[in-house]
Amino acid sequence: MGNPRFGVIGAGWIGLVHLKAAAAAGLEVVAVADVQGQAAEAAAAEFDIPGAFADPRHLIESPRVDAIIVATPNKFHAPLSLAALRAGKDVLVEKPMALNVEECAEMNAAAVEHDRVLQVGLVERFSSAASSARAFIEEGRLGRIYHARATWCRRRGIPGLGGWFTTRSISGGGPLIDLGVHLIDLILHLAGFPRIQRVSGKVYAHFGPRMKDYVYETMWAGPPKLGGTFDVEDAAHAFIRLEGGGTFELSTAWAGNFPDGSMVSQVGLFGDRGGVSIKLGVNELRLAVEEAGHNVDLAPRLPLVDRYEQQILAFAESVRTRTIPIAATGGHGQAVQAILEAIYRSSREDQEVAL
Repeated sequence: MGNPRFGVIGAGWIGLVHLKAAAAAGLEVVAVADVQGQAAEAAAAEFDIPGAFADPRHLIESPRVDAIIVATPNKFHAPLSLAALRAGKDVLVEKPMALNVEECAEMNAAAVEHDRVLQVGLVERFSSAASSARAFIEEGRLGRIYHARATWCRRRGIPGLGGWFTTRSISGGGPLIDLGVHLIDLILHLAGFPRIQRVSGKVYAHFGPRMKDYVYETMWAGPPKLGGTFDVEDAAHAFIRLEGGGTFELSTAWAGNFPDGSMVSQVGLFGDRGGVSIKLGVNELRLAVEEAGHNVDLAPRLPLVDRYEQQILAFAESVRTRTIPIAATGGHGQAVQAILEAIYRSSREDQEVAL
């Protein structure tokens, strides 16, 4: 089988990112759909795509489409993915995989029943910093990993305040499900997906509810809708205990009062022989080791790669080979979703939650 012919559902910001990645990778997109028909038509014209639909069902049913990328608001990830899988299409669904574990499980069952590839868009795996860190770990340079730390915080960056991002029924949550999902997956991916034992977490909403007084620096998902909804968190923090005694701490926020540069977006893993630190967004990796009786910091020279281009190339390869060697599987997506739900539950109940 040659390269699959792709269809993309969703012509908003993230849908356009996928379309640009497909074009850069030399892959064929034959259709795009968006309930805003004009958005689908504009994307089709920009990327020279022959099919544009206002109804995603027409794209899903098209015999010209082999594989589908679901790039819609979170609420629609599960129903559209399920429809595509049941129609015999392979699926790359944006993160988060779904709104809850039950939807994830239904998607995974459909992928097995219809013998389809189901990949989750956890794109941080595809930076050269992440792939290099994994190579160092597999070589044993870190030894036994006993702790991990992950942070992704914006000082003032609530996306589309008052819109779908901040409406729980559509998004499923705030920065935990938006940014934290990447951090959780990347740490577990690098550490070999250890089993989770217990989760303690707390979420906060101090800035979004005061939207009329909210002083912001970025609003990339559109201007604030002051009459809109904000019923999600704007910050989340968690401490996770892993099987075998390891631990993992997580902090993520859309808004917070911390000086610029003091909350760098990064992940770090600590081992008894070495440690790695990755700065997200700048493709920077540092390795801390002991050599010849000295503490040594190594800074590998990394190639610049486009994460989304690498991701869609991996998806195409998965469709051809019927395997998912590097990318996030549906099982990984469901495991991450279970942790997200445990953090939210721990916050509500004000106690540690066992998984």
